[in-house]
Amino acid sequence: MSGFFDFLKALPPYDDNANTVHRLDQRHRLIIDPFQPQIAGARVLDIAAHDGRWSYALAHAGAEEVVGVEARADLVARFAKFPDTPYKPRVKLHCNDLFAEIETRIAAGETFDVVAVYGIFYHIMDHFRLLSLIRKLGPQLIIIDSEFIKADNAMVQVLKEEVSNPLNAVTDVEGQAHTVVGVPSRRATEFMAEALGMELTWVDHALLLGDDRTGMKDYFREGRKIRLTCALTPAGA
Repeated sequence: MSGFFDFLKALPPYDDNANTVHRLDQRHRLIIDPFQPQIAGARVLDIAAHDGRWSYALAHAGAEEVVGVEARADLVARFAKFPDTPYKPRVKLHCNDLFAEIETRIAAGETFDVVAVYGIFYHIMDHFRLLSLIRKLGPQLIIIDSEFIKADNAMVQVLKEEVSNPLNAVTDVEGQAHTVVGVPSRRATEFMAEALGMELTWVDHALLLGDDRTGMKDYFREGRKIRLTCALTPAGA
């Protein structure tokens, strides 16, 4: 079955793992497709944009402009090899610390309609700071795709993370091999949203994926952690 990310099969490092591409297409059904009406015509900020794969997908979904921020320069450089399409020029990737980038844009008075927080929320420690800064950008929609702790109480589990993995967090301490990250619980995330005047809605993964859950076991995992997607919108909007 073909999908949006088929073009990645010819590009390294994706050309060595077809399962990765299939997983990206599956995730597209969760974090892009349900929000296409809000993405169309929007100015979008893609936080921790990796090599621009989701920025590219957001532009394809109709975003008028996508600004991506990514801390690793080697990942940003990969985007140049993505296919030239009518929507590729609508993507602008910036190599910077995500907090520094957001603070600079707030100071400049910039606003965004949609903010994508794809796969970074469990690779940071300052979750409430991040959401507070995003709120100042005036978005009508914040999409978070992340690992969460399956606990009834509001908590953040602190973990060590190796920075050599390009899918993991970076460190500000030169020479350090690992950093510290926090995985929030669902209740903790709901508390943060409420404190910022946002309504939070959890995406029904089973409804959207149906019987095809290939490569998506972390979204249906038993145990302490699970991957979920949620949408934050201004309360009363």
